[in-house]
Amino acid sequence: MKLKKFEAASMKEALEKVKAEMGPDAFILSTKQISKKGPLGFGDRKFLQVTAAIEDDSMPAPGSPTVAATAEKPKAAAETETQKPLLDIKEDQDQAWAEALNEPPPAPAPTYSSAGRQQAPKGSFTEAFDAVFAQAGAEAKKKESKRGGSGESNKPLREELDELKTLVSDLGNQKPDMTPLQKELAEMKNLLYNVIRGQTPILDKSTTPELVNWFRKLKASGMDEKVAHSLIKIAEKNLDEKSRGNSKKVARFLEVAIKKSIEVAHIQREPGEPHIVALVGPTGVGKTTTLAKLAAYAALQQKARVALVTLDTYRIAAVEQLKTYAKIMELPVQVALNLAELRAAIQFHQDKDLILIDTAGHSQKDKAAMETLTSFLKDQPDIEVHLVLSATTKATDLNDIVSKFEKLNPGYLIFTKLDETNAYGPLFNQIVKTRKPVSYVTTGQNVPEDFQFARRESLAALFAGRSPEDVLGGKR
Repeated sequence: MKLKKFEAASMKEALEKVKAEMGPDAFILSTKQISKKGPLGFGDRKFLQVTAAIEDDSMPAPGSPTVAATAEKPKAAAETETQKPLLDIKEDQDQAWAEALNEPPPAPAPTYSSAGRQQAPKGSFTEAFDAVFAQAGAEAKKKESKRGGSGESNKPLREELDELKTLVSDLGNQKPDMTPLQKELAEMKNLLYNVIRGQTPILDKSTTPELVNWFRKLKASGMDEKVAHSLIKIAEKNLDEKSRGNSKKVARFLEVAIKKSIEVAHIQREPGEPHIVALVGPTGVGKTTTLAKLAAYAALQQKARVALVTLDTYRIAAVEQLKTYAKIMELPVQVALNLAELRAAIQFHQDKDLILIDTAGHSQKDKAAMETLTSFLKDQPDIEVHLVLSATTKATDLNDIVSKFEKLNPGYLIFTKLDETNAYGPLFNQIVKTRKPVSYVTTGQNVPEDFQFARRESLAALFAGRSPEDVLGGKR
C-alpha cells in the first residue's frame, strides 16, 4: 500500500490532486487543518492536509491515464499465496472505514463554579486518572512483592506520579488560563500510559492511551492477544491522531473492523432434492435443541417438508427428546444405529426438502467415537456439517474442540448459549482461526423462539463489547 500527503486550500482541490496523482481507486485515510507562515514569514495561512492511500497494484504508472481500469490479479498468482492475514477483511476499506469515522455528538457546554472557575465535567480526566493511577499502583506493588526487592528503582517514577496526582487535585484552584498546565498534564498522562504499555510488550510506544485501553478490554473479553493486537494496529493505521484518542470513535471503528472479518451463511435448499444437514459437537452444547429449532423454523415458517434422523443412541433421553419435538411439530423421525440404517433413512426421505441429522455428543478426546462419527459422515458426501460451539466454553477448550472436530470437515459454525455469558472473545477467535461462516445463534432453551439467523452486525457488536441486552434484544 502506498500513502501520500496532499495540501490544498479546500477539500475539493485536495480530492482533485489525489485523483490526478493516485487515480480514482485511492481512498482518504485522514484529514487535518495545518498552518504555514506567509512568504516573508509573517501571517499564518491555513491549509487542509489530506492523507490518501492506494493498493500497490492499483497505483497508475507515471503519465498514464488515471481512469484506466486496474488489471485483475492473475488467478495462478493468487493460488500461490499461502500466507493469509490474521484478520480476513471482506469489504472495501474506504466504505467501511467511513462508517466508523462519523463525528460523535457535540461535547456538553462547560460549567462554572460560583467563583467563575471552569469545572471539569463528570467522568472527566480527573476521575479517570484516579482509577488508572490506583490500578497502576496496585500492579506495581504486586510486581515489587514478587521480586522481593525494596522498589528503590521505581522511586523516581512514583515521585513523578505523586506530583501528577497533586497537580490534578489542585486543578480546581488554578486560574482560568489552564493551557500550559493542561499540556503538562497530558505529557504526564502519557508517561503513566507508557508504564501500562511496558506491562504489555506486544504494544509499542506509538499506541495511544485510548487504544491501550481498548486492547486491555478486548483481551479481558477472552480475545486472543494476537487477534486483539491486530485490531488495534488496524485502528492505529486508519484513524487520524484526533480519532485515536476518542473512545467512541475507536469503539465504532473496531466494531466495523470486526464486522468486516466475519462471514455468515444460512442453509440454502435446492429444489428437486433433499438438503441434508448434520449438527456435530461435544456434549452439552445444545445440538438436539438447536436441531429442533431449525426444524421448527423450516417446517412452520418456510413450510418445508422436514424429516429428522438421530445417530445419538448413547443417550435414551436424547432420542425421546427429539421424538417429543417431532410429535409436536408432526414431523417424521428415525433412529439410525449404523451406517446401513443411515443410508436407508436418507433414501426413504428423498421426497423431503430438508433432512436434519442429530449426532451423539462426544468428547473431542474420545478417538473411537470420533472415528465412528467420521465414517458415518464421509459415507454421505452430500451432508452439510455444522459445528455447534457453546459460548460458555473456555477459550483453550474451544481451541481443542475445533481442532479435533476438523476431521469431520465442518463447513459452518453455530454459536449457542449466547445468553449465558458476557465474554464473547473466544468465539471470535474461532472465526479468525477457522475462517468459517457462522450460520445460526441461539439465546435460550425455548423452541422455536430462542433462535436467530447469524448477523454480522450483531456478532460484531458483541465481540466489540456492546451490551448483550442491547444486541440480543433483552434476551438474558
